Amino acid sequence: MSEPTTDELLDEICRLKRELDKTPASTDMDEIGQYSVRDYQKEFGKWNDALREAGLEPNQPKKIPTDELLNEIQRLARKFHKVPTKKQMNDIGEYYGGSYQRRFGSWSEAIRQAGFEPNQQISESDFRNKPSVCQLCDSPTRKLDFHHWRYGSNKAGCYLCRDCHDQVHADGARPREDTDWLITAVENLIRAHRERGKKIDASTISERYNIPSENLVEHVIEKIGT
Repeated sequence: MSEPTTDELLDEICRLKRELDKTPASTDMDEIGQYSVRDYQKEFGKWNDALREAGLEPNQPKKIPTDELLNEIQRLARKFHKVPTKKQMNDIGEYYGGSYQRRFGSWSEAIRQAGFEPNQQISESDFRNKPSVCQLCDSPTRKLDFHHWRYGSNKAGCYLCRDCHDQVHADGARPREDTDWLITAVENLIRAHRERGKKIDASTISERYNIPSENLVEHVIEKIGT
């Protein structure tokens, strides 16, 4: 399949603008557009630059969820097979390095929060276990986020679709918002797991979602009941 032309990419932005009656976000393009945001990044560098080329003003900036910032670092790491630099994020990333500076205090700290060490070389094999379906709802999708249970060099987590990822992080279950975020996140996961008719068993849940502590899972199951 041939790559879309510049005019085709811009026409699709305008079509979405008419359909949505608002300036489309990059997520709108990925979810209901004819092309992927990656096509626009290859052609224009950044989504906002593509909007400007189409004669539209970018949406007003809003606070970017921490997980989205970290997922973008991981996406670039998969692309380059090494930890991306701040310049690479500025040049081809979805966000600007300044967003990471403000959120994490430094680019190096953002890298650590994404589960890497600065200047770390990453084997391609580290990324080969990404499934083709969400591990919670089993829906096939090409857009899966890596959900962290543990950050740093001993990171652990699982792949979830955006909706399930948001569901697990509901009620402020984020490390920068709540010191007990992990318990809340596991609670949210187990409730969602149960709602989908899946077996409530600590060992099964720990293994399926790669939760490091089976004892924590047992504690949460006992807390919320089955």
